[in-house]
Amino acid sequence: MTDRRAELLDGATAWVIEHGLSTLSLRPVAKALGTSDRMLIYWFGSRDGLLAAIAEHAGEGLSLAMPTVDPAAPPLTPRAWLDQCWGLFSDPVVRPGLALLFELDALGARSPGPARDAARRTADRWIEVVDGALAALGVPAGGRPAVTRVVAGAMVGLILDDLVGDPGPRPDPELDLLSRLIADATVKT
Repeated sequence: MTDRRAELLDGATAWVIEHGLSTLSLRPVAKALGTSDRMLIYWFGSRDGLLAAIAEHAGEGLSLAMPTVDPAAPPLTPRAWLDQCWGLFSDPVVRPGLALLFELDALGARSPGPARDAARRTADRWIEVVDGALAALGVPAGGRPAVTRVVAGAMVGLILDDLVGDPGPRPDPELDLLSRLIADATVKT
C-alpha cells in the first residue's frame, strides 16, 4: 500500500469512527482529509471500495490488539485471558472502533456486497484469534470449533451489551461462566 493511500485510509477510518458508516459519503470524507472525492475514487475505486478498505483496516487493528496467547507461556487460567480481553474491550480508545465493527455487521446483515463481505472477514479474523487463544489454553482440536464459536459469540454479546448501555462494571459472573466452559473443554495434563 502506498503511503498516500495508507494516509487516506487512516484518516477515513478515523472519520468513520467519529461519524459512523451510515453517513459515509465521499465528499465530506474527502473534505475532512484535504483531498477530493475523485482522489478517493482513484485510491479506493468507489464508495464501496472505501467502505471495504475501512472495514478491513478497523478489523485488522482490532485483531492485532486482541490479547494472544503464547503457547509456550499461556495465562495461568482461561479467566486471566478473558480479563485481558475485557481490558481491551473496555478501553475508551478501543470502544469507538468496536462500535464501528457492530455498525458494519448491521449494514452487512441488511445487504449483500462489500459491507457483508467485510463483516464476514472481520468475524472470521475474530474467530481465528479466539481459536488460537483456546488452542494455546489447551482446548483440543476436536471440540474447539464449537467452544470457539460459543466463547466468541458470548464475548461479542457482552461487548454489545456494554456498548449500548452505560459502561458498567466488568461482567464477572459471565466471564466466570465462560472461564469454566473453557476450563471444562481443556485437556488436563
